[in-house]
Amino acid sequence: MEVQCFIESCHDCSARSLCVGQDSKKGLLVARNPLEAQAGDEVEVDIPEKQYNQALILLFGVLLAAAILGMGAGYVLSLFLSLSSSLASFSGLLLTMLIAGAWLFLHFHKDRGLRLYPKITSILKRGG
Repeated sequence: MEVQCFIESCHDCSARSLCVGQDSKKGLLVARNPLEAQAGDEVEVDIPEKQYNQALILLFGVLLAAAILGMGAGYVLSLFLSLSSSLASFSGLLLTMLIAGAWLFLHFHKDRGLRLYPKITSILKRGG
């Protein structure tokens, strides 16, 4: 969908990073269209800022926790096994990052990530 940028609203828009053509008067934004709006219609778009922020916190939080736990678990295992602590920590890091990455991939693709896309909520004016 083509988005007409109004100076007062564009600079504070939470979807600005997703909008192609950020620095021009018009941009392109991918949005769900459950109301089946047509080209030329003036629509209201809901930006799921809260869900977007929660997804970022989840993504980076899980990766950080996996890294710390993996290195810690590898180090502890190195005390009981005949491995160097650096090799065991690195192996633990790789294993937990692979597991966390697979879980995050499945989590964000269970609904194809649609909950994170902007959504047309109402048609304000039908186009010509």
